[in-house]
Amino acid sequence: MFEGFDPEMIPFFLDLRFHNEKAFMDANRERYQVHVRRPFCCFIEELGGLLLQHLPDLEVRPNKCLSRINRDTRFSKDKSPYRDHLWIAFRKAGVDKDGQPFYWFEIAPEYVSWGMGIWGENRDLLDRMRREMIKNPEIYLRLLEQVRRAGCTVEGAVWKKMPLPDGLPAALSILYPRRSLFFEKNGIDPESIYSPGIVQDVYRDYLELMPFYQALTRCIA
Repeated sequence: MFEGFDPEMIPFFLDLRFHNEKAFMDANRERYQVHVRRPFCCFIEELGGLLLQHLPDLEVRPNKCLSRINRDTRFSKDKSPYRDHLWIAFRKAGVDKDGQPFYWFEIAPEYVSWGMGIWGENRDLLDRMRREMIKNPEIYLRLLEQVRRAGCTVEGAVWKKMPLPDGLPAALSILYPRRSLFFEKNGIDPESIYSPGIVQDVYRDYLELMPFYQALTRCIA
């Protein structure tokens, strides 16, 4: 049962940030398992169970949803072996993460973040979304209102020279030229993660974002 994230999690992340080496991690492996990984897994199991009621094809197994503490340093100039933060990604089971709609939840020493969007760039998906937006602008106006009702903002890179079609409602100009797209929750109290109620807070916002998740899923070829 999820009882809130452990207050010892952020001190562990900070210690790892300043002692980012195998010797430290080997000496603190149990600390990581007890104060970080175990609460994250409990959170995934509880929130995932709620989401499966609406999206039965969602991947909710903790070992598939939770990021690894080990970093892949093969193509990075930063050779630090470990992350000082972790995130969760809920997406359709059995699909590659690139260009796919997903829900995320992340905790770092400086912030807490959650929302929904597309992992990376997917030009084909967003082009189909744009065509749907032109044909049915009222649908996307309603979707955008639900994003705002969840307390989220529209984020992601834009095509700076992409013209807006004639007749497109002005409110949709924030969506239409997106090169990448995600919706991020704002105004999160960092202390809220220590309460079991954080599950319901995130679930409530995910439900508001679910119609847009389903719209993006329909735009996949």
